[in-house]
Amino acid sequence: MFTRCQACHTVHPVNAAVLAQGGGRYRCGKCHKTGNALEALFDEWPQARQQGAPAGDLPELGLALSLDPDKERQAWTTSEESDLPQRKSLQRAVWIIAVAGLTVIITWNLARFLQRPLIDAPWLQLTLVQLGMRQAPPQAPFRALDQIKLLSRELKAHPFRPGVLLLTATIVNRAAQSQAYPDIDVTLLDIHSRQLARQLFKPADYLPNGSDLRSGMTPQAYLTLALEMPDPGDGATGFELQFR
Repeated sequence: MFTRCQACHTVHPVNAAVLAQGGGRYRCGKCHKTGNALEALFDEWPQARQQGAPAGDLPELGLALSLDPDKERQAWTTSEESDLPQRKSLQRAVWIIAVAGLTVIITWNLARFLQRPLIDAPWLQLTLVQLGMRQAPPQAPFRALDQIKLLSRELKAHPFRPGVLLLTATIVNRAAQSQAYPDIDVTLLDIHSRQLARQLFKPADYLPNGSDLRSGMTPQAYLTLALEMPDPGDGATGFELQFR
C-alpha cells in the first residue's frame, strides 16, 4: 500500500503495522508535515492526478461487521446454544440406530448358531405385536385347578341301571375369576388301593345339554355332578377323583 503527502505530494510506502502505529496519522519525512494516510491511500503506486478512495459507508468484508463486540459475542453464543439440542438429537438417533443394528446382527448370528429361525424368537414376536405388524396369539383360558374344591362326593350303585355306578359330587370355583371347566378323572380302587377301572369325563359329559362351555365356571358358584361308569364288581371299595 502507498500514501501520498497532501503537502509535498511525496509518495510513501506503508503497511498495516505503520498505519496502526499512528492510528493512520504520520509525519512526512520530506516536508515534515503531518497528515492522515487514510485520506490518500492506494493499493498501487499512484498516478500524478489520482485521488485516494473517498470515505463512505462502512465496507462489508465478507461478514457483517458489528461495532459492538459484546453483541457480536452474544449472537455467536446464542447461535451455538440453539444448535446444541439438534446436534444432541442427531447423535442420539445415530447411537440408537447403531445399537439396533448391532443387536440384529448378534441375534441373527446367535439364531444361526442355535439353528433356530430368527422370526420365532419370543422377543421379536412381542415387538411385532406391539408395532401392529403381527396379530397377538389368542390367550389360553384361565386355569387354576387348585382353586376348584370338592365339597361332597358319593359313589353308589345306579338306582335304575343295573351294572352301572353313579358318582355324585359338588364342586366350586374358589378363584377370583371364571375359569375353564375341568376334565374329571375318576379311578375305582380295590381294598388294596389298586386300580380296577378308570374313566375321564370331559365337560360335555357332565354338563347339561346346551351349556355354554366357553363361559367357564363362575366364581363361588356350586356345580353338582352326576357321573355314570360301569361297575367293575364287588372288588371296588373306593375311588379317587382328580381335576385335569
